Amino acid sequence: MKLKTIFCIGMFALSSFSFSNEKSIAECAKIEDPNLRLKCYDSFLLSSPPQEKKESAPSMENADNYFKPPPNKITVEPIQSVEPSQELKQAQIKIQETESELKKVKSELKKAQEIERELRKEDKDVLGTIVSVKKTGNYKIDITLDNGQVWRSVESVYNRLPVKKSQKVIISKAAISGHILRVTGKKVAIRVRKIS
Repeated sequence: MKLKTIFCIGMFALSSFSFSNEKSIAECAKIEDPNLRLKCYDSFLLSSPPQEKKESAPSMENADNYFKPPPNKITVEPIQSVEPSQELKQAQIKIQETESELKKVKSELKKAQEIERELRKEDKDVLGTIVSVKKTGNYKIDITLDNGQVWRSVESVYNRLPVKKSQKVIISKAAISGHILRVTGKKVAIRVRKIS
């Protein structure tokens, strides 16, 4: 209810304002000069009359402040220093240290490659003849070949010895790890590891 009352009062105020200005707006419409007609309309719509702006032509007095052409020649003089700075000296020292570390790493890599080559040679099958078979105290057997290599069995041997002196053997790398000694012409295979 209150809202309707406020709305009605507002509409009445607006309509009375527009009806009161009808006569003067009609008079402004009759004016033929466009500038005067515009001033008449502005007097109704604006609370204060518009102020006229002073228009002046731009002057060249302050033109130097707005634009300055670049100089014709730009010269850059290098900084001349007799002694290198501390930062440069420290950087040179770090470079020398890095180079020496790189040389060390290269030499270690070379050694590792040589060791790997030797291991690959060991991984090849070893052919030989058994020179001696000796049973140790922990039920292992040591097998000496004619090339001077000594191999020890990984598994314990409790009963009779599976290999004998003067048998031809082939020692090859096992599938997972270690080596397997096989006697040629027989179905004997023993897991072994190299002692010397």
